[in-house]
Amino acid sequence: MDSSYFRDKMLSQITIGYDWETLNNFAEIKLISNNGIISSFKICKLTEYSLYEDFSARYISQCKLIVSSSMVFLSLDPFDELSNEIDLDNDCLWFKGSNIEVV
Repeated sequence: MDSSYFRDKMLSQITIGYDWETLNNFAEIKLISNNGIISSFKICKLTEYSLYEDFSARYISQCKLIVSSSMVFLSLDPFDELSNEIDLDNDCLWFKGSNIEVV
């Protein structure tokens, strides 16, 4: 999985929750493509996230997805899309957890 799974789509829904079976926090992100296809992604074992109130720009034109063996970082509005560095101060609408999966 790479950032192209998110880029050029519209945000439909973001859910932050707690899974009682796994005893972990999660973030579920639902997107709609230009041709109406809905896709959902779940960031498991969510440890940190940052949401802001200005959702007027729900079209994802830039995206940063960093995946390692122990962590995943997803920013749907990164300051620098091409950087492989996590920039919590400048990236917007971001999620950090243990892994990401298609729902």
